[in-house]
Amino acid sequence: MRFLTFLAVIAALAWGGYWFVGSRALDRAIDAVVAASPEISTAGHSIMGFPNRFDVTFNAPRIETGGLRWEAPFVQVFALTYRPNHLLAVFAHDQRLVALGQDVAIHSDDLRASLVMEAGLDLPVDRFTLVGLQLGLSTHGAHHQIDTLRAASRRLSDTVHEVALVMETVIPDPALMGRLDPAAIWPRRFDVLRLDGEVTLDRPLDRHSLDGPAPRIESLALTGARAAFEDVTIVLTGRLVPDAGGLLSGDLGVSVTGLRALMPRLRAMGLMPDAHDSLAARALEGLVRADDPDTLEAAFVVERGVVRLGPLSVGHLPPIF
Repeated sequence: MRFLTFLAVIAALAWGGYWFVGSRALDRAIDAVVAASPEISTAGHSIMGFPNRFDVTFNAPRIETGGLRWEAPFVQVFALTYRPNHLLAVFAHDQRLVALGQDVAIHSDDLRASLVMEAGLDLPVDRFTLVGLQLGLSTHGAHHQIDTLRAASRRLSDTVHEVALVMETVIPDPALMGRLDPAAIWPRRFDVLRLDGEVTLDRPLDRHSLDGPAPRIESLALTGARAAFEDVTIVLTGRLVPDAGGLLSGDLGVSVTGLRALMPRLRAMGLMPDAHDSLAARALEGLVRADDPDTLEAAFVVERGVVRLGPLSVGHLPPIF
């Protein structure tokens, strides 16, 4: 019994020693990264979590690069000592983001992220998730609400990542929508907005990204989208690739429920042919399901934003940037 107690004490001391050695090495690594990265700054950090976790709190973190700036009162990053390649982050309720000329104040009831890297020397990013609850985005006097936000990525190859963004119960600022859409063509609340795509980088996203410039995006592809509002649900599938002007080209599968309610909106926005264009109208009517004339399922070709059904142009997509 005494021998077992002795072994337990030795094991506890060894595990505690591992934590202190690991925390010292982590502390030095954080200092080195911040010192070597002028775009990153903090008011300091602390490491806790003895003996099973490394819990790092960054005070007043700030990242500024390429016209983008993010800052917050704090962010906490957690990792189990026996699984350091899986990081969990919890963000402050209030943050600030400056991007594309917009200064956005972000408030959330809960915002956290998970980052899993493949075990090994290079630690390539394998998957990432971000979940936010009850988000409020305020900019230039406008306030937008999102009940639930989910963003995720998954590595498909060394440089290709699959990405998805899902927002549920999205309520844009009413005054802004009134100015942008005075005729109230579009709804003031969206039940679901989703985008799926693929991002190809010029080099792997791994720990070496901290030693120099971040990997650049070589190409983007949209592989799916979904929008649900009122009695309308739109699902897009396929693969669309933007050109330098943001105009999309590729194959597009479309499934629409609530077609009768959607068509007047599309015509009013100029995205569909006028009602007198009988040829295009008959072509679209031929695509509705026989058992449900309010549902359309079809495959189209998109050429620089122009949506074609055979030789007919049946609409167009606006540039995405």
